[in-house]
Amino acid sequence: MKQIFFTLTLMASVLFCSAQGQVNFFEGTWEEAFAKAAEEDKHVFVDSYTDWCYWCKVMDKETFTDKAIADYLNEEFVAIKVNMEKGFGTSVAMKFRVRAFPTLLFFNPQGQILEKKPGFTKDKSKFLAHLQEIRADKRPQVFSFASQNFDLDYPEFVEGSFGVGGKRVRTKAETVDAWLDETEDLYSEVAWTALTQCPTGEKYKQHLLDNADKYIGLYGTQEFDGFVSQMVYSKVSKAGKEGDKKMLDEAIALLTKHYTDEEDKAGMIDNFEMSYMKATEDWKGYTMKADKLIREGTLEENAGLANSVAWTLYEKCDDPKCLKMMEEWMNKVVELEPNYMFLDTYAALLYKNGDMPKAKKYAEQAIVVGKKDESDVKETETLLQKIEESMEDGQ
Repeated sequence: MKQIFFTLTLMASVLFCSAQGQVNFFEGTWEEAFAKAAEEDKHVFVDSYTDWCYWCKVMDKETFTDKAIADYLNEEFVAIKVNMEKGFGTSVAMKFRVRAFPTLLFFNPQGQILEKKPGFTKDKSKFLAHLQEIRADKRPQVFSFASQNFDLDYPEFVEGSFGVGGKRVRTKAETVDAWLDETEDLYSEVAWTALTQCPTGEKYKQHLLDNADKYIGLYGTQEFDGFVSQMVYSKVSKAGKEGDKKMLDEAIALLTKHYTDEEDKAGMIDNFEMSYMKATEDWKGYTMKADKLIREGTLEENAGLANSVAWTLYEKCDDPKCLKMMEEWMNKVVELEPNYMFLDTYAALLYKNGDMPKAKKYAEQAIVVGKKDESDVKETETLLQKIEESMEDGQ
């Protein structure tokens, strides 16, 4: 077991980088940022990112350069950017259990966390409205733990899972269970992190479910629901590998019983059913389900879903009807939002469907956009080469 002590001196030695654009991200330390917020009675906005996160880069390019958003953040918040895989950022990731990127952390002027918001919000008006809601939040403390206490005795397997030392290390449930067996307080902040961020056996999964009310009271519904969804995902994954529909139904029943966010529950069930179809290679069911979900919302909201499904079919499916259906969706997606990821997927799908001239056009467009965004376009260049070879062979 390794203890980590972050003194104010150490914290003061860690600098956070600034971002391009109009948001004036604070360039001092974590400690200095929160001192500034307290002095000026401002909330703190933390952009948690990684170097490899695509949507983090989209936020830098689109969200933080929006004048209305930038002006409001500059006026009402102390904004900082923290790389969750480097230096003190790994401690922030462990402290607030940040796994998805980007994740936005919001704190009140007293330094207590108000909300953890994962994901990219494309609608700028909604993003700005959310900032205004946070700024109006005057609650002194939402969660039981002290947000600025980083002096926590994490076990090595937790540190490893968050990449302390520069490399993420997976651990086994037996290791976590053995540590939990020796832990006096299973409701402590460190125990909660181990229970929800690392694999455990059924004993401790059931412990969490049996004591849901107490854990929710301490750490909120969001992280509890995250634990439930991860537990259900593991069961769905196993059901898919074994082709066991009964096991899938049992997993969905578990989600229905324990997942607290009713608004998200239906979407979670759809996602798990699609995961099962993907694992069992039910490509017709998978595609039809995706088509239904895309139609139920706006294309702008579901562009990411369409892209994910299209790429999966490109890699794994040979059903021409399924491939053509997703080609039609991706045609609409790239018209709406011609970013590198979507253009690359569309070009690949066109290639698989045999439309080489169009595939070449969009592969070339993807490369241009990707280079401008400083994305790695090697795979698209390889695809373009395959397309051109196919066109030569067809002459």
